Amino acid sequence: MGADIVYRKVSWTIEAGVLDQVQARVPRGQQSSYATEALRRQLERDDLADLVADLVEANGPLDEGAVARFGDALR
Repeated sequence: MGADIVYRKVSWTIEAGVLDQVQARVPRGQQSSYATEALRRQLERDDLADLVADLVEANGPLDEGAVARFGDALR
């Protein structure tokens, strides 16, 4: 745990099937870290979605053909 990072204990309700999969995949002492990383990735995706929405608002709709070509290039 880093000196600059502040941690807080929380209690959340999670779907049983999701929790079962996490518990089967991640050792007990590492589950909080796993959840933190998953939440961090989701926040990054949310930020990206916000950026795309802002760009669409400023510049108009995306060119679906260009999006498809870019997606193909990434694969």
